[in-house]
Amino acid sequence: MAQAKSDFKHLSINTLKLKEGVFYQIRLSAKLGRKTIGCGSHKIQALNIALLVDEEISKQVAAGDSVDIDTLKELVRGKLESYKEEKKGIIRVVEKDDLCVLWDKYVAFHRDTKQWGESYIYTHIQTITNLVEQCPHQRLEKKQEIVQWLFGDKTRSVKTSKDRFKLIVAAIDWCSVQGIIPRKWGIEYRDLLNSISVKGHIADNTDEDGNIDIFKVVEVYAIIDALRTERFARCKTTHSQYWQYVYFCWLTGCRPSEAVALKWNNVNLEKRQIKFCEGEVYASGKLIKKKGTKTEASRIFPINDELRELLASCQSHAKQKGYVFTNRKGNQISQQAIYSVWKTVLKGLNIRYRIPYQLRHTMISYHANNDFPIQKLAALVGNSEEVIREHYLRLDIERITLPNVIK
Repeated sequence: MAQAKSDFKHLSINTLKLKEGVFYQIRLSAKLGRKTIGCGSHKIQALNIALLVDEEISKQVAAGDSVDIDTLKELVRGKLESYKEEKKGIIRVVEKDDLCVLWDKYVAFHRDTKQWGESYIYTHIQTITNLVEQCPHQRLEKKQEIVQWLFGDKTRSVKTSKDRFKLIVAAIDWCSVQGIIPRKWGIEYRDLLNSISVKGHIADNTDEDGNIDIFKVVEVYAIIDALRTERFARCKTTHSQYWQYVYFCWLTGCRPSEAVALKWNNVNLEKRQIKFCEGEVYASGKLIKKKGTKTEASRIFPINDELRELLASCQSHAKQKGYVFTNRKGNQISQQAIYSVWKTVLKGLNIRYRIPYQLRHTMISYHANNDFPIQKLAALVGNSEEVIREHYLRLDIERITLPNVIK
């Protein structure tokens, strides 16, 4: 293959000539065990994927983590699936004024001038970056096609899509002001943004009736069981490595990033307490150190029998770094890989898609409806009463018998 080995820091590309045609493999360096990952039969597509894998390895190395081959395989599988679903066929060469290039310039400016915080970059901005990279329409002349593609994703509300488009438009407008592209593009895209109305559309976390869109408890336990038993897994242990993490998010109502970053030194099974504190959260595979959790320096969550049994089952997987939730290799779990598995399981169970964060909404709503005081509930999950009532709570739902999660 024409790609030189020196173009990558941690890998090279192998070419395999088979009866079916030419296929490409990512081959990790000797330091990483020379393991291989198949990356399809399209040369340019394989190069794009290899670059993403090389960047992911660099992130893991910089964070001091062991390079996890399973995470890399999930990343490759996800990219191959996205290419297949979008029916891109041939991946063309990126032009200097393509949408993804303009977005990268905009992000680089705000990162270098420190106008954005690190956690914001690795959460919200990374989400938009992934969206821009996946968009099959990169020419600014294709503005109607870009809008149709962006707003055509039914897993997002119209408001969410418009909020994301707003940032993309900001990038285009900034590039036009800087003289990178003609000024007309900034003006045209701003006008297009202003013409899109969200009036009458549902909010991000609500169902079509305007209620907070939570899971049914029977759905939560069906998801957990499907993960544990690998009901929809194509490869052994690819799903079961996440069931404890998902179970924990449901029982505690914590933020997913808090669960990923949780270490054993903040878990006391004897005192039956979990301490969410010192603000270590994970965003897009990167550890972000803050002064505390999102709203406070620390909070204590009680451990009941069900939660204690779950945590005890996790202890055998504890490694040197002491993370509570690890993958099958003993390394810290990847949120990106979890999303891929999560989508597969919900589709297999025929459960309406909602992001894993909705487990937090579900836990809060169900306990509030089973007479747990809102003030105490807010303290346990790390939010104010006002935020709980406005953004998380769904009241007046059918009462059901719940596991005794909170004493």
